[in-house]
Amino acid sequence: MMTRVSKIISWSGRVLATVVAIVAGLFVMGDLIVSQWPADLFGISGLKEMISGIGLLFVSWASLIAAFALLLGFVNVVKTHWNQIKDKTPNAVNSVVLLLALIITLIAGFGGPDTTNSRFIFNFILQPLESTIFALLALFIVTAAFRAFRVRSLESFFFVFFAVIVLLGQVPVGIYLWEELPIIKEWIINVPVLAGMRGILLGVALGTVATGLRVLMGADRPYTEQ
Repeated sequence: MMTRVSKIISWSGRVLATVVAIVAGLFVMGDLIVSQWPADLFGISGLKEMISGIGLLFVSWASLIAAFALLLGFVNVVKTHWNQIKDKTPNAVNSVVLLLALIITLIAGFGGPDTTNSRFIFNFILQPLESTIFALLALFIVTAAFRAFRVRSLESFFFVFFAVIVLLGQVPVGIYLWEELPIIKEWIINVPVLAGMRGILLGVALGTVATGLRVLMGADRPYTEQ
């Protein structure tokens, strides 16, 4: 008996979550659609304002939930690294540095992002660290490109050929090798590369629309356990 009751409760919870997700998604999508429509939607006065208001309310609730999830993530980070320090794990030193940086940044940010302390942390700590990471990323990209520039087929030949043209046209020495290189480089970037990027973006947009419709129709339920 208890097993049947638990199954009914679990099923009811999944159905309720699905209904709430569909209703909220329809109102938010409706807000985006009716914002481009005339003042009186279907000749009904106030319908447009009602849909927009409900959609804005759901978006505000989602922002509050996201803020609460961020707070939970903060608490989880502090708890996890405090346990590592307390247990004296091999990474305890890193945990100490992380918690100290977290506390100092939190205290410095109480006055807002435009205070002297906040700007000091951003300009002299965060920005140099980001520059270092991007420098390492550039090194990894160069090594990956060196491994990729191996002509093994006709497709890889064209890949290497156009990559070399773009690289030579990008650097100042390219114009001394051949004055047409920068022009050819601009054509490659503005015509075939841009066309490929637009095709990829269109595919991503269609995939996003299809995923959203499946969620709205209840075919996919990422917000439930099953």
